[in-house]
Amino acid sequence: MLVGSVTKPEEIEQIGPLVDLVEIRLDYFAIDKRPKFPCIFTLRKKEQGGVKNMGEKERLIQLERYLELGPDYCDIEADTDPAFVERIAKKFPKIRLIGSYHNFEETPPDLEAILNGMKNPHFAIYKIAVKANSTPDMLRLMLFARQSKEPLSVMSMGEFGKPSRVLAKIMGSLLDYTGLEEDPNLHRYGIHTLLETFHYRKLNRDTQIYALIGDPVEKSPGHLFHNPRFKHNAVYVKMIVRPDEIIDTFVLMKKLPFGGLSVTIPLKEAIHTEMDEISPLAKKIGAINTVIFKHGKVFGTNTDAPGALNALEKHVKVKGKTVAVLGAGGAARAILYEAMHRGANVLIFNRTPERAHQLAKEFGCRGFALSELPKHSYDIIVNTIPPTYAEVPPIRPQTTVMDIVISPKETPILVEAKKLLCPCVYGEEMFIEQAILQQKEWS
Repeated sequence: MLVGSVTKPEEIEQIGPLVDLVEIRLDYFAIDKRPKFPCIFTLRKKEQGGVKNMGEKERLIQLERYLELGPDYCDIEADTDPAFVERIAKKFPKIRLIGSYHNFEETPPDLEAILNGMKNPHFAIYKIAVKANSTPDMLRLMLFARQSKEPLSVMSMGEFGKPSRVLAKIMGSLLDYTGLEEDPNLHRYGIHTLLETFHYRKLNRDTQIYALIGDPVEKSPGHLFHNPRFKHNAVYVKMIVRPDEIIDTFVLMKKLPFGGLSVTIPLKEAIHTEMDEISPLAKKIGAINTVIFKHGKVFGTNTDAPGALNALEKHVKVKGKTVAVLGAGGAARAILYEAMHRGANVLIFNRTPERAHQLAKEFGCRGFALSELPKHSYDIIVNTIPPTYAEVPPIRPQTTVMDIVISPKETPILVEAKKLLCPCVYGEEMFIEQAILQQKEWS
């Protein structure tokens, strides 16, 4: 069930028609009558996220008075005095009790022990909300929920736990919490994003999960592109994964209903070790941006290469042209390989010339320091260096300039190119072309 949590009385009427339950946060505001919508009453104690400073005895007296109004559910901390829990359970038999546990510091290593410590015959649902300090933390909680036989509501708090606000339903979570608007402090999606972008109402235990992994991922429009285009029961989210978390992440993903991944920096080269099979193209490039989970195995391929050149060649054919590729990372590898495959003469320019020389030797072209760009002739520039890392090099007039960066759309190099009236190819054009190819791979 979708729960709309409200901290202001005026929010009740706004979110009520959109959700299954309205959570009335009584530690934020008082009420004197039951709302017309199905509801949960919560008077959270300070130590577990409440905002009121009051003694435990006073809090429980107030909560018991509120329960006279007859909510459908009452959320109460699992460590509350068992005698009080038993008393309200008997006094208000129609109110279902949610025993909750909050940990704002970590995801405990033994979640089963946490759940066992919460057990009470009067609880209808157990709610576990814990902070994720990594994506493996979040996936571990999701796996725990999927395998548990108890009636659970789970959420992974913090930046790393944001995808759990979508995925928990797939894991069998009985209650998923949202608000009227996006909440950057809680890292929680708003109600309209859940319903419209992630088609929350259609998600179920059989939904396949697709995700962007890497760091950073926040500015990627992948969830906006992929979610409306799935032809099967699927959802796409974004997960922050750091290089030292790759092994743990894939161990957990293999136990969950993942269908595929998009891969961004800095993981395109590092994830090779986790693949059961790699496409010939990805092997030649040495970079993977697309992963497919199928029949218990993990396959890696690359859609950056054809996607980038498909976007570029909608503006100019590269055969016989000289293409200057700026950068020497995974995306640069893909683009220079595909450009050469399509008949271009490729020059590589990088801030660290040694990497440019190494890459050039590997692919059979020429590499130089980025500072040497003005000394060379070229027809096309493809920039793969993030705008925060390099000054804009001088650009020759009449050059077609492509930047693979999506955000900002008008990158520094494209701004300069437009001043010179150069044809420009935007990062979102490459993104769309490679994402279309990813959809084909996944389906």
